[in-house]
Amino acid sequence: MTIAPLGRSLAKLRSHGLHAPTREDVRRALGLGATEDVEVLWDRVCADAEVSAHEPVLDLDELDRITRALVDMGGRPALVGRAQAVRVASYREIAARGSDAPAPGWDWARAAMDTLLKGRTPRRERLDELVSLDPFAAELRVELNQAAARIAQRLGTAIGGVSIVLDGAQCYVGRYGGDHSWSADAGGTPIEWSYCATSVRTRAPYVVPDAAADVLHRINPTAARDGVRAYAGAPLITSSGEVLGNCCVIDVVPRDFTEADIAVLQEEAAAVVADLERRRAECERA
Repeated sequence: MTIAPLGRSLAKLRSHGLHAPTREDVRRALGLGATEDVEVLWDRVCADAEVSAHEPVLDLDELDRITRALVDMGGRPALVGRAQAVRVASYREIAARGSDAPAPGWDWARAAMDTLLKGRTPRRERLDELVSLDPFAAELRVELNQAAARIAQRLGTAIGGVSIVLDGAQCYVGRYGGDHSWSADAGGTPIEWSYCATSVRTRAPYVVPDAAADVLHRINPTAARDGVRAYAGAPLITSSGEVLGNCCVIDVVPRDFTEADIAVLQEEAAAVVADLERRRAECERA
């Protein structure tokens, strides 16, 4: 394994090209995704997590505590915490599995996609919609896992998912299949490897019949290293027009998705959004 120890000197995973998150990554995300004064919020979250607010480098355990403290705050800080938690967990899970394989060479299309996905500024209205709908609520997990299973079974794929796309990461709020993979254990993927993020940006279904042959994903580590070969997803669009994430499927063999397949994904996406909005209305009436 060719990475630095998981201590004060965190490194880059050569196999996947993923840097360990840093305190500055979290602070930058807070600046984009929270309304509070960043310095005040940072001091508060570090106090809650019992870590130094001024330590130049934080190890993964300290970053874990910070992300949990952010989630406990609720609201927009919780969304930042969830996204950064996935990045920390992704680094940890991939490192634990180990890989001496070198990362694929530089690719212009992949570099452009990385820049596009990592450079998105979160829209305040979209963040507020996510906060009010709270798709991460624990009581929704069984229902959303069932939706993911139903999607995979209807389309005959290895994996089904209900994803929420945040600044920094794609998070699974429902998942079926792919048990014990690093992405399942991490609860999502870094945003720059996300397929679902494209639907959030375009507001349209997104299909990748063969990731290994796709100009944008051929060196995406999930395809080059982790077995993703085909993907299809339809966006979760709320009644106010905000796109939260996707209902999606993943397969380990190339797959030509039909118009009927996409219609199934759109039907399931609409059902998930309807359930989220119905639950919000019930909570508001209570």
